[in-house]
Amino acid sequence: MAVNPLLADKPAAPEQPPAVNPLPASASGNGNSSPYGAMQPPADPSRTCHNCGATLAEGQEWCLQCGVGVPGSLARETDWRPLAALAAAGVILLAGAGTAAYAALKQKPNKPPTHVLIAQVPANTATTPPAGSTLNTPPPTTTPGTSTPGGAFGRGKSGGSSPGLPSTAIKPPKLPAVVPIPRRSSRLSLPTTTGSRPTTTEPSTPVKTPTTGATEPTSQTPSPILLDTDAASTYNPSGYPESYFGDPGLTVDGEMGTAWTAQVEPKVAPLMAAGLALDLKTARHLGTLEVHTTTPGMRVEVFGATGSKLPTTIVDPAWTKLTDSHLIKKKIGTIKLGTGGKAFRFIVLWLTKAPESAVGTATAPGHVSINEVVPYPPSN
Repeated sequence: MAVNPLLADKPAAPEQPPAVNPLPASASGNGNSSPYGAMQPPADPSRTCHNCGATLAEGQEWCLQCGVGVPGSLARETDWRPLAALAAAGVILLAGAGTAAYAALKQKPNKPPTHVLIAQVPANTATTPPAGSTLNTPPPTTTPGTSTPGGAFGRGKSGGSSPGLPSTAIKPPKLPAVVPIPRRSSRLSLPTTTGSRPTTTEPSTPVKTPTTGATEPTSQTPSPILLDTDAASTYNPSGYPESYFGDPGLTVDGEMGTAWTAQVEPKVAPLMAAGLALDLKTARHLGTLEVHTTTPGMRVEVFGATGSKLPTTIVDPAWTKLTDSHLIKKKIGTIKLGTGGKAFRFIVLWLTKAPESAVGTATAPGHVSINEVVPYPPSN
């Protein structure tokens, strides 16, 4: 039976002895030669680079091929990242310092202020200093060609005249003599001086005192007599209704906007028969009576009395007539009282006639107003 040669088993290969690397006789260590040489010991895996696999010599701490350190060596254990961070921080600080220095150099320096010196030349006035004064000693004169201490601007230059000054000699200034000022005098005399000014001047007004500056008064105005709030009352001996009159206390409150009013009776208008009484609390000497009103043009009379109470009627002999019928023409009227040197406790401003503007009609009666009544003592 024929066998397919492709399916037949291949003959076994003859056994070959293991290959041995021949070494020269000098490598055997004993000087004897060997037909197969000496066997090399296997390489220590711990002495190879774990990065590239290169063989490391005994005591070698880093690879000479890739530069990686051996595990456990100083080159391996050292961490260079903190050093790199410090180096980066130093670079940043240096850059900031350079930027600040550049900005400071770019700024423009402030210009110093400029001082201008102005020469002060004394005026050439012909005056005489007072006797005994240190100003009597004249300053040294300056002639052309000589030096002046200080010069025009306070700095002397030798060997020439001062700049800005005339070549002629400077005359020393003369001050006026000191004249004592009169303290209290109505006449003021000025010192005699040469020139066109007058020698003596007589003022037409009183001289002001040097302390206050006020003019000396020729006469003193008396102060008004102070009244209590209940000093004023309505004097109504005719018995008119109380609704005819206002509050009498408004005439002594010091307010010009308030007033006591008295209604004009239409049956007898423009005549009136009522008044305003003042109680001074004690007998006082009187000089004038000041009346403030918003209805000027009325006629009044003033009476005075002493005692402890008001007389009951205007015709009572206890009253003393201090003035005849007086017309108050303006809003402020001053009535001079003829007391004959007597003192009175009570005075009454008696209304005798209303102005035409305050009469009114039968259906709408008018009113007379008294805003303030101020008594004054006699003037000295």
